[in-house]
Amino acid sequence: MLYAVDQEGSITARFPLSERLGDWEDLAVSTCAEHGSCLYLADLGDNYEERSAGRIQLHRVLEPDPTGSGGELDAEGRLPSESFPIRLPDGARDIEALLVFPGERVYVVTKGRNHPVTVYRYPPPLRPDTVTLEHVQELTSRARITPRQVTGGAVDPRGAVFALRTYESLQFYRMDGDTLAVLDGALVNLYTLQEGQGEGVGIGLDGLVALTSEGGTAGGPGSMTLMRCELERL
Repeated sequence: MLYAVDQEGSITARFPLSERLGDWEDLAVSTCAEHGSCLYLADLGDNYEERSAGRIQLHRVLEPDPTGSGGELDAEGRLPSESFPIRLPDGARDIEALLVFPGERVYVVTKGRNHPVTVYRYPPPLRPDTVTLEHVQELTSRARITPRQVTGGAVDPRGAVFALRTYESLQFYRMDGDTLAVLDGALVNLYTLQEGQGEGVGIGLDGLVALTSEGGTAGGPGSMTLMRCELERL
């Protein structure tokens, strides 16, 4: 199920998906050549690093009207999706961050639980056969302790800057050719938010950044925090 929420955290619409996802870890919004604006769903989670090739997938859906008043659903009342199975060149990894740049340039970033935080690239275009991702770079020299593991990513609408988040911080980057380059002075400490389990990040227009937590302490509800960053200065 895909939910639309407003800035107060209230659900404005629900969209059943035509595909069943195994471990949905991230979501991105970007342009898509045929439809204008699409959502990309990352069914790439693999806590035990045991999912076989083709069982991890990207999904693409036409971005629905967040009010639920559009006609995006199929005859069975579900949101149609396209699936793109993938494999990794060096074995199973737990992936929690998805980056989709304009032109459907797709990158994914591993969590760094048992291996270095690693960036992979989908060789375009997206297609229905199982595709092997290309190794781009390693962002760390070794696995990371839990607070510093990568849990989400987002690209700003211009495609100029993007961010990766962990449980404790948010780091902004630019692309340097085909690799990720850290922006100096663009690290945000998230400890003050006291998130229960910080998992998601989204970047909207005018530098609006949304941070989401999967759940609060002692099984409490999740949270959403909005802040504004001067991205044009990065």
